[in-house]
Amino acid sequence: MNFGDNIRRLRLQKKFTQEYVAERLMVSAQSVSRWETSATFPDILLLPEMAKLYGVTVDDLFRENSVSYENYAHRLLAVYEASGSRDDYLAAETEFLRLKESGTCSMKDLCMFGMLYQYGMTDCTRRAEKLFSEGLELGESNDPNTYHWIERQMILLNAQTGRNRENIIKYKQYNAGNPNDLYGYVNLIQSYLHEGENQNALEVFLSAKSKFDSPRHLYRYGGRAYMALGRYDKAIECFERDYEIDSSFTHSLWGVAECYEKLDDFKNAYKTYRKIESWYKSNGFNVEEERARLSAERCLRK
Repeated sequence: MNFGDNIRRLRLQKKFTQEYVAERLMVSAQSVSRWETSATFPDILLLPEMAKLYGVTVDDLFRENSVSYENYAHRLLAVYEASGSRDDYLAAETEFLRLKESGTCSMKDLCMFGMLYQYGMTDCTRRAEKLFSEGLELGESNDPNTYHWIERQMILLNAQTGRNRENIIKYKQYNAGNPNDLYGYVNLIQSYLHEGENQNALEVFLSAKSKFDSPRHLYRYGGRAYMALGRYDKAIECFERDYEIDSSFTHSLWGVAECYEKLDDFKNAYKTYRKIESWYKSNGFNVEEERARLSAERCLRK
């Protein structure tokens, strides 16, 4: 392959003059001319800047059939689309951000920047599903708490990607065949909540709460159902019951505080956030402690 012919072809595709290229690369026009006639070769440190100028990668400079893209960011998007590599994603994101911050981002650039995130979302969803599936394949007996946590994360992922009806169908069928499995009810309640079918979620909770002794997580999602229906007093009862059953997490306390705020009872909301803050502090969760402290201060001001 003739490197000189290749970079000349890329320059002409961009409709650049040798003088323009020379100015951008801070060399003489004679240098550009000598490169294109293969009389000399550019300093290797100039190759990345030359590639960006022509809207290609450095490797493209040596490919006889490479095509000049509108800009470097577009080329990096194409690289990521083909490879799915995390490193290629980050390289494209960095270049699009640079382009946007420069104030020269066109409508087409904005579209393609959005496409980068769209492709990234699809890739990340696929990877999350794979990891969750690998976790579930290890079996419930390996670590029951984590197993059911993964189930709930899978439900949330399906809801976020428009597949929540699959969750509902799956757990309705599961509960019909496994009426004594607490987590089938918990998962169905969560699925109904993601779908906005809050009354159905509440009915599942009411039918399940008398079936199990000290059911972990059931009252938490029952509280969310009551909360979604605007029945905040009943939601608080559920959240407090859930915290009695399992005080190893603060999820239900957050629910209590949120309900008090909905009721404009900022005094009790403040007290609850301070309780959450104290729990985080005693367990060494400094970042979460700060979040609870700021929430308490907001209620104190109100």
